[in-house]
Amino acid sequence: MKNISKIALWVGLVVSLVVLILYFVGGETTALTSTGQETTAPKNIDLMLYWIYITVAIGVILLIVFAIKTVMTMFQTDPKAAIQSILTVAAFFVLMIVCYVISPEKEFSRIVNGEVETFSQSTMKMIDMWLYSIYFLLAATVVLVVFFAVKRFISK
Repeated sequence: MKNISKIALWVGLVVSLVVLILYFVGGETTALTSTGQETTAPKNIDLMLYWIYITVAIGVILLIVFAIKTVMTMFQTDPKAAIQSILTVAAFFVLMIVCYVISPEKEFSRIVNGEVETFSQSTMKMIDMWLYSIYFLLAATVVLVVFFAVKRFISK
């Protein structure tokens, strides 16, 4: 298993390096924007994006598989800890649902290089959901750090 991990690591690094080099030295191409202006972009931007999609997908799939495997193993050794892990994931999903519900439904437009980009209400609602959840988790982290620091200071 250790050799498979090493091989996968080296293959991933080599492919990433090749894609990165092709991205930077592959030259540029010109295209027309929706306003009719000419713009340039790297020729291999599609290759770079596809490689990013592949690596993120592999990472998410492995994360889910190993999380399920860990929880199953925990049920055999320590059922209470397994239930706590499942409750933590459930609490995260509840936080996401609450943040989605409180996110306003609004449209957003901005001008980039003379082009108007418009984001739909559903896109903005998802962005707000993620931002609110990040703000909440950051605030909770700060509160917990301060709480345990004060608790440790008082207990001495």
